[in-house]
Amino acid sequence: MFGIALLILAGAVLVLFAMLGQLAAREGVIPSQGSGIRLLEEAHVGRVPVAWPTGLAGFGDGPLRIVLVLSTACSSCRTVAGQLADEADVADFGVAISTADAAAGREFVAANGLARLPHHVDEGGDWVSGEFGVAVSPAALVFRDGMLISALAFTDLAKLRSTVSPTRQRV
Repeated sequence: MFGIALLILAGAVLVLFAMLGQLAAREGVIPSQGSGIRLLEEAHVGRVPVAWPTGLAGFGDGPLRIVLVLSTACSSCRTVAGQLADEADVADFGVAISTADAAAGREFVAANGLARLPHHVDEGGDWVSGEFGVAVSPAALVFRDGMLISALAFTDLAKLRSTVSPTRQRV
């Protein structure tokens, strides 16, 4: 009886690991980065925005620019904002703060030391979702000459950099 129960338990564990592997494959997890970064397949890759918000106006130019989408209601976004505030090299980064209330967005920028970066408070997330089809945060929108070339969900700025750096070097 004990042998049969052990055999059933081993089979259940095997099925569980197979299901987790399938889920990771379906979610678009980038294998070299572990589970910290995934492609946002719903993003409108190839799109050039109709207009850039004033705070991100320079992002339509330049070989490679990254707009980080952070939300005032997201704890992972606060962590990423802290990582970004500690970064010395932020020349290619801009931030879009998705928020229900513009005042809360401005407070998020001030509280997390993001005012030194080009930024846009995106009330209701209208610009990011309307232009690029992205309704996830934290997210990274990667642009080349103003065109969206990639959209990634992430939680660690260092992993994001290591993913995007090979693209930056090819530019």
